[in-house]
Amino acid sequence: MMPSDFFFPHTVENDPAQHSKMTEIMASGVKGFYRGSDIIDERRIDPAYGAVDAYELMAPIIDTDKAMHWLMDLVESKGAHFVTETITRDLVDLEDSLLARFDADVIVNCTGLQGEVLAGDDTVYPIRGGLIRVINDGTDFPKVDAALTITADAAGSANEIVFLVPRNDNILLIGGIAEPHEWELNLTLESPIIRRMRERCERFLPGLKDARVDPDYPFAQGLRPFRGKNVRVERELRRTGSRIVHSYGQGGAGWSLSFGCAQDVAMLVEEALSGAPARPMAEMTNDWKIPKRERRRW
Repeated sequence: MMPSDFFFPHTVENDPAQHSKMTEIMASGVKGFYRGSDIIDERRIDPAYGAVDAYELMAPIIDTDKAMHWLMDLVESKGAHFVTETITRDLVDLEDSLLARFDADVIVNCTGLQGEVLAGDDTVYPIRGGLIRVINDGTDFPKVDAALTITADAAGSANEIVFLVPRNDNILLIGGIAEPHEWELNLTLESPIIRRMRERCERFLPGLKDARVDPDYPFAQGLRPFRGKNVRVERELRRTGSRIVHSYGQGGAGWSLSFGCAQDVAMLVEEALSGAPARPMAEMTNDWKIPKRERRRW
């Protein structure tokens, strides 16, 4: 758990959406909630950037690189075998041959942006992002030990914002950007949008002007897999009797949504194996609100 601080260019009450969110957070009993403009000085935020109000809470922060290795080891320990290859056709057309080839009962499609091809979903699109990694050991600037962000209206754009996230390995992640429908991973530290990102974060937290980039891994970029309508956790509907289960479109919230999506996928796999007919995701909503032990078998 790590302190996570949210800053605002106006009092929270002046923004109905942000006020509603804060009220919900307070009512939830989340740990470590505190509201006060003194957080601005405590975290060395430059008042000139426009922050006038703030609150803090304790939030889980994970090292996603280490978490991925842990997950791979966990799956392998349960008997999984990894096969790496490329599929360039709709899974509906390949379902029977794949089930036979791997002696499988069900196919679970968690391929992110490849849902466009494998699920025939033309609403899938990327939002490109990038992060600068700087040394956060207290040598070049006071060590940042809390996640820091300010609402997008302070930055003047919902696609070019400020957020700073410290890692356990003395690395601070500097972000962020969101570029819809950009498929190429060709950004560098010298790209104009990345230079603006760093300058923006330095204005927000002036100590970062002295920050050194991580020499081994200075810059990270990737494509967040979004979908036009919403996340899709659903069985295949285009083929009667199909045993394909889809889970994709989580965008930039994959880790946050992973546990709930995995639980729903497990439920859909059980349904597919029982021979129950597939239903659209909209019809599944009420089932997902019912505790598992109370769900009826379809």
